[in-house]
Amino acid sequence: MTATTLVVGLGNPILGDDGVGWRVAERVREAVDDPEVDVLCLSLGGLSLVEHLAGYRRAIIVDAMTTGAAPGSLHRFAARDLDELGVQHTASVHDLSLRSALVFARESGLDLPEDIRVVGVEARPEFEFGESLGEAVSRAVPLAVAAVLDALQA
Repeated sequence: MTATTLVVGLGNPILGDDGVGWRVAERVREAVDDPEVDVLCLSLGGLSLVEHLAGYRRAIIVDAMTTGAAPGSLHRFAARDLDELGVQHTASVHDLSLRSALVFARESGLDLPEDIRVVGVEARPEFEFGESLGEAVSRAVPLAVAAVLDALQA
């Protein structure tokens, strides 16, 4: 591995707004021509996600969120500030939230980035089958891309 930074777009690209993480990651991939940055689109969470972070110095995770804010709102925070709300995007009810998975993996000796940031786009709480994003979430994609590019420059 030569890259030191990983950008991960999470979600399900055929579940409406839940695909926003993939859309943002795809645009970041087009905008960044840097061998130090890898970009992945994944449909998993918890321990499965954390395994992909191993070996990188930093990571930026982009995902849909449902916190009650207006759809399209942007959230930016460090992964260490996550609460257990992250459990809603795990691949299985038997998996861990991102925060719990990070703690477990670190305690198990997995080489994880110290700098893990999350860019969340507020989605409508109900997801619909289809590849289209809602209007508000679609308008937020360029803002989320800019937030990721800013984080890459930091």
